[in-house]
Amino acid sequence: MIVVGQGPAPCWVWISPPRVDWIRARLARTGAAVIALGSVAVVVVLLNLPSSHHPFAWFGVVMGGLGAFWGLLAGLSLVLARDCARDGYFDVTNAQAVRRTLGVLWGAVIACATIAGLLQVGLLSDDTRPVPFTVGVALYFVALYLLVVLGGVAFFAGRGVLRVSP
Repeated sequence: MIVVGQGPAPCWVWISPPRVDWIRARLARTGAAVIALGSVAVVVVLLNLPSSHHPFAWFGVVMGGLGAFWGLLAGLSLVLARDCARDGYFDVTNAQAVRRTLGVLWGAVIACATIAGLLQVGLLSDDTRPVPFTVGVALYFVALYLLVVLGGVAFFAGRGVLRVSP
C-alpha cells in the first residue's frame, strides 16, 4: 500500500545567499544549454535520416526521437531543480530526487541511442535492401552521440551542483 504524502521528511540546509544565486544560475545555464543543443539534435535525428523504405527504419526513428526526448527532459529537470535552492536554504531531499532522475534519464538516453545506432548499422549492412551511407546517416550518428554527451553533462552538472551535505 502506498500512502500519499509519506516518505522522508524534507531536509533543509542553510546556505549563504551568494551560494543560492550561484546554484540557481548554474542550473539555469546548464539546463538551457542542454535543452537548446538537445533541440538541435532532435531536428537532426528526425529530419536528416536517410529516406529508406526498410521495414525496420521506423523503429530507429522512434528510438532516436525517444532518446532526444529523454535528453530534453534532463535539461528541463536541471532548469526546474532551481527550486531546490531558495531564500538561503537548500532542499536536500528534492535535490536527491533530481539527481536520481537525472541518472535514470541519462541511462534511458544511452539505451535509446545505442538501440537506434545498432539498428542503423544493421540497416547499412543489410544485403537484401541496402541503405546507402550518406551525410544524413553520418549526422544521425553524430546526433545520437551528442544526445549521450548532453545526458552526461546534465547528470554530472546536476550531481555536482545539487550536492550539499546536511
